[in-house]
Amino acid sequence: MAIRLVILDCDRTLWDHHNVTELRLPFTKVDRDALRDADGVEVRLLPGVRELLSALRGRGILISIASWNDPAPVLAILDQLSLSHFFTRPKVEPHPFKERAIAALLQELAAEGVALAPAEVLFVDDRDLHFPLVRLAVGPVRTVHFGREISELHQLLQIVTG
Repeated sequence: MAIRLVILDCDRTLWDHHNVTELRLPFTKVDRDALRDADGVEVRLLPGVRELLSALRGRGILISIASWNDPAPVLAILDQLSLSHFFTRPKVEPHPFKERAIAALLQELAAEGVALAPAEVLFVDDRDLHFPLVRLAVGPVRTVHFGREISELHQLLQIVTG
């Protein structure tokens, strides 16, 4: 079954910072791929983020987020780096229960007429502790451990396409 939805974690998956909830708004843009918070702490997109998002969109694949963070800094980063438009119903919640967020995302998409089988979903995270809980909650979602199974984001395209 082909992948129709890719769900990405944020911290240490889309960007280099380990926990953007720790950052203090407002952010100042450093360059196309980086911001600095009010205390001077920088957060930078990992190499290949923009290319991956564009390639997935170009293939008609939906992209979303499941992030254990306060929403404000995550949404500010996405907005200020002009990435928000790539994501469908991003789930950024201040708790570790990504299985709840992903189950809610799939229910919302189904209510909009986009019913997805779990095998059509790919969940990418830098911590595999969420994977069994997501599978238990929503079924046999495909998973990729970023940093262990792949080391660069462009490798996801190979997984998605085949």
